[in-house]
Amino acid sequence: MRRMAGNPTELEQRAERAVRRGELLVALEHFEAYLAQNPEDERVRQRMESVRALLQPSELVSRRRAEPEEPQPGTDSLSDAETGEMHASSGRFDQATQAYQRALAASPANELLRERLEELRGLSRPTAPADLAAAEKLEVAAPSKPPPAGRSARASDASFAPLQSASPPKGAVKMLQDLLNRIRSGRRTS
Repeated sequence: MRRMAGNPTELEQRAERAVRRGELLVALEHFEAYLAQNPEDERVRQRMESVRALLQPSELVSRRRAEPEEPQPGTDSLSDAETGEMHASSGRFDQATQAYQRALAASPANELLRERLEELRGLSRPTAPADLAAAEKLEVAAPSKPPPAGRSARASDASFAPLQSASPPKGAVKMLQDLLNRIRSGRRTS
């Protein structure tokens, strides 16, 4: 693994970005670089282990990749997908949708971009007002008097009715004491 430049916050953001893109090996390298600077951060260590669990064992054996994990020096601008994520994280879904449309136009075969664009379209506000004339008409029911109380309503009322007397029925206390004694004696003998 080569040493990655950046402060811990940038490394964590790069790792999470790589996870969202499905580049789990890249994410692991960023997490490892982060942990090299902050070895006591248990939250990031757990996140890294959860990402590692998503990989197949064969992928962990050969961690070399053909594509570079960092943009070439001198290119500090964000990609359209990164710009879209920045807008989406701030709740600006319309701008995020536009950025992802540009990213998908540049890479039409990328299914991850296509899926994220559809998610963002679902979150963005509609561009035109709702067509109320074409909306389904609902029938308005005339108010009617409530049906007479059936058996279940009477049973419910009786179940929650207050007791007539505050004292327990005759023999209830004796019955409960006998039951308690039987339970206690059963525990001792078993």
